[in-house]
Amino acid sequence: MNAIDNVLNKPSSAYPLAVFRIFFGFLLCLDVCRIYKIKLIDSFYPRGVVFHYDLNLPLVGQSVFNLILLLLFLATVGITLGVFYKWCMGLFVLLFSYFFFLDMTLYNNHLYLIILIGCLMTFMPADAVLSLNKKTPQKIIAYWPYFILKFQIILVYLFGGISKLNPFWLDLHPAKELLLAKANASGLEFLQTVIMQNVVAYGGLFFDLFIGFLLLYSRTRYFAFIMVVAFNILNAYLFNDIYIFPFFMIGTLVLFADEKHVENYLKPFGFIRKNIKKEPKVLKEFKMKNTFKYLLFAYMIFQCVVPLRHLFIAGYTDWTGDAHFFSWRMKIQHRDIKEMQFAIFDTDNKVIHKIEPNKLLFPDEIVLMANSPQMIVLFAEYLKDEIAPKNGIANCEIKSKIKVSFNGLEPCYIFDPDVDLIKGSQVNNRFYTWVNKLPNN
Repeated sequence: MNAIDNVLNKPSSAYPLAVFRIFFGFLLCLDVCRIYKIKLIDSFYPRGVVFHYDLNLPLVGQSVFNLILLLLFLATVGITLGVFYKWCMGLFVLLFSYFFFLDMTLYNNHLYLIILIGCLMTFMPADAVLSLNKKTPQKIIAYWPYFILKFQIILVYLFGGISKLNPFWLDLHPAKELLLAKANASGLEFLQTVIMQNVVAYGGLFFDLFIGFLLLYSRTRYFAFIMVVAFNILNAYLFNDIYIFPFFMIGTLVLFADEKHVENYLKPFGFIRKNIKKEPKVLKEFKMKNTFKYLLFAYMIFQCVVPLRHLFIAGYTDWTGDAHFFSWRMKIQHRDIKEMQFAIFDTDNKVIHKIEPNKLLFPDEIVLMANSPQMIVLFAEYLKDEIAPKNGIANCEIKSKIKVSFNGLEPCYIFDPDVDLIKGSQVNNRFYTWVNKLPNN
């Protein structure tokens, strides 16, 4: 354990972590502004939350939610400037987690990563330098913040690559569908060539699997930097729903950079003052405590196990949705919606009420629902609990006709159209036991 302690507590420059804090806070500020600008929270009112997690967090009033957005904005400013940094980071994580876990349609891997990084950084001395709140900057901190942050970033890449080791991705799906849609939208025909399909599919696979190791090895590190920048710029171009994520991942490069190089880049701008006291050793307040060390290792084990939990559940997780969330399974499926219908069967009066989802849901919610059996059931519960009573229906069954083409396969229904979704959810713990099987699978 002494060897581990020596690594975690070895003297390290505080500047790369501080630069990352500034970059992180700035991007968070932009994302909060985006959420406010597109009036995202307005979609919750007056309808309420349809696609809730098992936590089923209560929806606060709209004026309170606007206050939450304001507090999130102020917290990101505090993080960026280093003013009451830990309080601001803790407040941000708490309020942003509420926002994130309120509605399943808000799920995005990069938002989940932001919560994890923010939670970790709450306990880090990321304001030791380049902070308006520090009268006496401390240039030297322990290495453990870099250790855990590098671990988390590499884990995202690695599991993103592992999830691509499936027959659909290796057969160029969904890269083929993605590039075809992008080519049609942009008019760039070369995007749908076989060469580009292989570049995106296999280039993305090998990048995710090996970029972490290239970043850690000093001789390949700066070549890896170029690859990370190019890869994330390409992602920013190809995907219109990942927002700040590519730029956030580019910003993480400062954590892998040579400490002296970072300091040398900052010196011409006057950020490193000559009168800063150089500490020959790590101050006690910056060293990792034993209790926190064990919590850190428990966190690392948890992060390694959770993305693998689908191995202990039958069925193909990208189709069934079982254990799909919180596993870094990014952009590895494509579903083309062929049919989307629901019906409320009034069992007392023997009347069928057809439901058009596009009259109750937003377009992006419909797309997301086609990708998630769990969301389909949640919408069925919404129809039973909210829509049926408004139409004087006391007892009912909810059935669906949702036909999709999954990763280029023949179209099929997700659920049997004759199955009552409410009863089905009550008797089945896992979706693999009652969703239809994939064609030729």
